[in-house]
Amino acid sequence: MSVQHGRAAAKKADLPLQITSMMDMFTIILVFLLKSFSADGSILTNADNLVLPNSDSKKKPQEINLQLAVTNDMILVDNVPVVPTEDVRRIPQTEENPVVPQIEDRLKACMALEDEMVRMGSLNEVQRKIVIQVDKNADFDVLYKVMNTCGKAGYTNMNFAVMEREG
Repeated sequence: MSVQHGRAAAKKADLPLQITSMMDMFTIILVFLLKSFSADGSILTNADNLVLPNSDSKKKPQEINLQLAVTNDMILVDNVPVVPTEDVRRIPQTEENPVVPQIEDRLKACMALEDEMVRMGSLNEVQRKIVIQVDKNADFDVLYKVMNTCGKAGYTNMNFAVMEREG
């Protein structure tokens, strides 16, 4: 009986690649990245052509679920154009309960998505939070109609994005 040593023994024993520990490592990295991403929340980005009003408030935004931007040209929900601002201006001021149907439909779709995420376990609870970015030169009439629409759609927890004043 002969015993082989060194390289000859290593060549003879063809061992298959063990990827179980590599898969475990990638799974741990993936879980870590997903947890750290969801813990940070989303970043508030200014819509194009939007000048936010200044404020003395020191309160920083927490987790942002939904963003609505009112520019001079367009109203956007999560940076997706929904309705021209001019169409909102055309809704009569004498209307008792002004609602913008396009915005309401988009917000209800977002609400259904949020409900589905809670049902699947991606979110702990339904929050119905919305951050509204409004150009500092926007008409109050447009802002009122947008806010009323948000409330009618179920987003009653509204915050406004502002620029922190220097000094």
